[in-house]
Amino acid sequence: MSSALISDTVKISDDLTIYYETAGSGPKTVLFIPGWGMSTQVFEKQLTHFAQSNTYRAITYDPRGQGRTTKTRDGHYYDQRGADLKAFIDALGLRNITLVGWSYGVLDQFSYISQFGIDKLDAAVIVDGTAKTVGDDNSKEWVWLRKDDADGSRQWYTMTPLVDRGQFNRAFAEWMLENATEDNVFWLSEISNQTDNTTMAILNETASYADYSQALEALNGKLPLLVIVREEWSDVVRNHMKEKLSCAKVSVFGKHMMFWEHSERFNSELSAFLDSLD
Repeated sequence: MSSALISDTVKISDDLTIYYETAGSGPKTVLFIPGWGMSTQVFEKQLTHFAQSNTYRAITYDPRGQGRTTKTRDGHYYDQRGADLKAFIDALGLRNITLVGWSYGVLDQFSYISQFGIDKLDAAVIVDGTAKTVGDDNSKEWVWLRKDDADGSRQWYTMTPLVDRGQFNRAFAEWMLENATEDNVFWLSEISNQTDNTTMAILNETASYADYSQALEALNGKLPLLVIVREEWSDVVRNHMKEKLSCAKVSVFGKHMMFWEHSERFNSELSAFLDSLD
């Protein structure tokens, strides 16, 4: 990591203190939101990329219950996580924000947008996530899970962290990575283990009720939007964009952690998108 990286905490309520990291010193903010059970660590290569910037300040944080942020008993649902994000933005006095959500972090992102609007935002970036979790057919719709759970995904992702965390961590890491070496799987497992089993299960189950698709579709033509997704989601996402988000830019490559495994390409495409906003 660059020596320019700064880590700190900010207390946003009596029961919640958020850990965050920042790099760069520009007037514009690029705010990265980790996915389910993940932490600031996954965005190490993005913070390094922006470390010497005089235009952008890159920030990432550990959401409630994850990483080095407070492990609260309550609040593990997505409307609350959007409210946490607002409190974090307000506490740091952030403006001119490009909000970058990854995986279930997209739910935090669009929970914030649906509740508090886009006044403080310059743009939004979706990284291999979606604003709606459940649909009729996840092979044809831009959703994670099926209503009937015919493929067992909802049950597996909710129950396995409770009954066999080791199995869950390995399978989840192997799904996320192209290069699932022992070192990479161990690294992701160590990050995931900072979120307790019950919180993991609750966050997946409450995600099943999250639907911020209207907030996403309302951005069409109003806020610049970049969508970067893994290759297997290419057709589903491109079809969705043509129908409902024609103004969005779409890029497809890699697997779920393409921003880490293909960081040079990801950082280049993100920087080009940011430069296009001027």
